[in-house]
Amino acid sequence: MTQQFMEDSVIIEKYGFAPGSTFADTFSAVSLESIWFSIVAAAIHVLETLFDAFKTDVDLKIAEAVVASIPWYHKISLEFQYGDSLVFDEKTQGFVYSVIDTAKQIVKYAACRDLGGMVYVLASKDDGSGSPTALSADELTAFDAYLHERKPAGVLLQAASFDPDEVRVAVTVQYNPQVLSPDGQLIAEPGVYPVEEAIDAYLKGIVYGGALNKTKLVDAIQAAAGVIDVSLTGVSVKTAAGSTFTPVAGNNYTSVGGSFLSNNLRSTISYVLSL
Repeated sequence: MTQQFMEDSVIIEKYGFAPGSTFADTFSAVSLESIWFSIVAAAIHVLETLFDAFKTDVDLKIAEAVVASIPWYHKISLEFQYGDSLVFDEKTQGFVYSVIDTAKQIVKYAACRDLGGMVYVLASKDDGSGSPTALSADELTAFDAYLHERKPAGVLLQAASFDPDEVRVAVTVQYNPQVLSPDGQLIAEPGVYPVEEAIDAYLKGIVYGGALNKTKLVDAIQAAAGVIDVSLTGVSVKTAAGSTFTPVAGNNYTSVGGSFLSNNLRSTISYVLSL
């Protein structure tokens, strides 16, 4: 402000400033001009502080507001703390944990769906190796009670948890004999099976609650080391509660358990020198 003041043509004419004059050299700290500038600067600072405080307060109110959307159900599912009770917060008029303890947040995977009249929440914990596994009966009971306490009144909700669906992949692979042995092992690294690893990596990479896509599965196999060509002859699945494998008729299949696990790939992959 003082620089603009000293460069203003009208001010220069009225005060008769010498060329190159600065505010500090021209006016003392107790001059009327310095005092006025200090008052204006202080007022601007107070106003900016009030605006910042107002913005923070608005952001907090938005964050505390319950928006019962599908992303909100996903968020609160991951906030579940096994072994802790919710308490009613008078300020937000909602149920929350008095202390956040991430060590008790056992739900690591969640898929929430609006079924048109009911919200369906599928959840799993981690098996310790980065893969989903079902909640125990006691954990699921506690999780279901937690969701019913946090959801808006009048909303129908169902929580479920299952082990991954098992997948059998019947495929014929034309391989490069300079890279792979007849049983699919890397010649340079015995014990490594690139096609099996590619299938497992694809299944593990499917987002929790997502769908297996046969085209993407073939693409993943095709990209494995030593693979020349791929012929997918069938994909069948078995849910955790099922007893038999059922062929996947279409190009996509959504897991009942939320995730996928390969089944006995060593016996369902055929390696040939030519297709």
